[in-house]
Amino acid sequence: MGLEIGRKGLSVHQQALNTTGHNISNADNKEYSRQRVIMTSADPIYNPSLNRANSAGAIGQGTVVASIERIRDSFIDDRIIDETNAKGYWKTRDEFIYQVEKVYNEPSDQSIRSNMDKLWVAWEELSKYPEERATREVVKERAVSLSNEIQNVFRQLDKLRTNSNSQIEHKVNQINLYASNLRDLNVRIVKSEAVGDSPNDLLDKRDALIEKLSSLIDVSVSRSDEDEIMVYIGSENLVQGEVFRPLAVKFDPENNGLYKIEWKETGTSVKVKGGELGGLLSVRDGVLKENINDLNSFAINLTDLTNEVHNDGFGRRGDTNNAFFENLSLSDNVEGNYDLNNDGQKDVTAIFKVSGRNKISDTTAAIGINGVLTFNTNDENESTVQVSYREKDTIKTVMKKINDRKSGVVAYLNHNNQLSLKSTVAKDSDNKNFMIRHLEDSGQLLVGVAGILKQSGAQGAFDYKRVNDIVKFASDREKITLTPRFNPAARMAVDKGLLADIDKIAAAKGKDLGGTGDFNKTNGIGDGSNALAMAKLRHGVTMVDTNTTFSDFYTSIISRIGSQGEESRDRLSNQESILKNLGNLRESVSGINLDEEMSNMVAFQHGYNAAARVISTMDKMLETIINRMGV
Repeated sequence: MGLEIGRKGLSVHQQALNTTGHNISNADNKEYSRQRVIMTSADPIYNPSLNRANSAGAIGQGTVVASIERIRDSFIDDRIIDETNAKGYWKTRDEFIYQVEKVYNEPSDQSIRSNMDKLWVAWEELSKYPEERATREVVKERAVSLSNEIQNVFRQLDKLRTNSNSQIEHKVNQINLYASNLRDLNVRIVKSEAVGDSPNDLLDKRDALIEKLSSLIDVSVSRSDEDEIMVYIGSENLVQGEVFRPLAVKFDPENNGLYKIEWKETGTSVKVKGGELGGLLSVRDGVLKENINDLNSFAINLTDLTNEVHNDGFGRRGDTNNAFFENLSLSDNVEGNYDLNNDGQKDVTAIFKVSGRNKISDTTAAIGINGVLTFNTNDENESTVQVSYREKDTIKTVMKKINDRKSGVVAYLNHNNQLSLKSTVAKDSDNKNFMIRHLEDSGQLLVGVAGILKQSGAQGAFDYKRVNDIVKFASDREKITLTPRFNPAARMAVDKGLLADIDKIAAAKGKDLGGTGDFNKTNGIGDGSNALAMAKLRHGVTMVDTNTTFSDFYTSIISRIGSQGEESRDRLSNQESILKNLGNLRESVSGINLDEEMSNMVAFQHGYNAAARVISTMDKMLETIINRMGV
């Protein structure tokens, strides 16, 4: 009996020493959790019964190892999973927003803002010295520099968006790899636990995998079932015990062919809200898309308004109706017809802007008519938006009503005091940017007063879903601007004809000879009034949808990205601080204290020696009995 008790003591303390050594060897392993041997006394030799031996109390059988416990706090683990997810999200946003800030290169001498300011100054100089070719050359060079810089910023933003899209595919593959490994670990853990083992090291690896997974995507963990662990993305399970549901990326035609994320089995969309993947999606479809669209809006409005004024002016040799910037249309015909759904048949009429034929002399006078203007919003629903006008309203009031409704169409008076309606960036698809969806007037505001539509009512309405619907406009063709090609910022350039001949720069205004209603005679080579009108675009409310100047609109872009960068840096710093504190808290529970382990080692060593002494003593006792019995 005594020998068996000693043997158990040796075995238990040897296992305790092995566990202590395992702890010490993993002291620098951040994924490792401290382990502890739980010792308990063995069951006594007798069970209570009438035929048991007549002895005082139960006869003890020494000690045994009940289990090797992993010291871990699941509450801290779940907190770390949540905060790691948030850190991954803000870390990704911070990295990309920092790169966007560098793309704009503000403030510097070679930026959009500085080049734009130089162009305005060049127009002012040309208005003072219109007869000199040198001032025209400066205008051309300044415009070329501005166009090149806008193209350069677009290319870099587009490259960042392409890069973020590629990283999305990489992150999805990484998520699938982690989830697959997690499934494999679950299988091994279940098998190990089934035979009574404590797979502590496998549990550590599983927890580490879940933490890595949480940095990539917003996951939640359910430990309610003792037999299996479940990992969710939203309300959908990614891993459930031995079952793994992979993710997949698919091209999204509604988002310029960029990737969308789906469940591979069902094809349903995955709702990603956090982690590095969530950060990439928010940057690609939020920050970068917004900046690209704003740059496109800036470029097309600068192109359109400059050409609008320039076309009415006269060059050095008296020629007119020359564009200053190239305006490449989406449609390949003057009717604006375009194949939007790529089925080989033209299905829409793509119009960017239309100006009325009639001049409005007083914007503050009552219009004296009643009616309702009908637009369609530029979102997925294309909802009907109605703007009513009354007799006491003024043109100024009606324009404000239109602009306040944010329907995708803005109204303003052009440099000739003609009412103009212009489309904005689409909310549903980038392929529909700068398309007027629907124009209808129940009364005479757009018909008789402005001269935009030919006819009132539904029969006279313009709708982009019909081809050849440009005929609904009463405006002359030069008053209608077709929708530009996709991403006008990528194609912004000075007109090729003007580059070849700077005398075509229209610095002068003209006269209306014969009462034709059109400027048909130049004021002469010494007139710089049209160049001055160009320069005045600098201070006019040119970005009508935001009610700002070009400079203010661009400043708002820079300010917004600066604020977003500051927010991301602050949030990332905050998450790092939270995770550091949680890491310290987990380390205090699960971490290895070498002093404590060395103390345990000494205690277990003494226990082992004492158990060995018990065996030695029992051996001597037996030897004495055997020797005496042999006398």
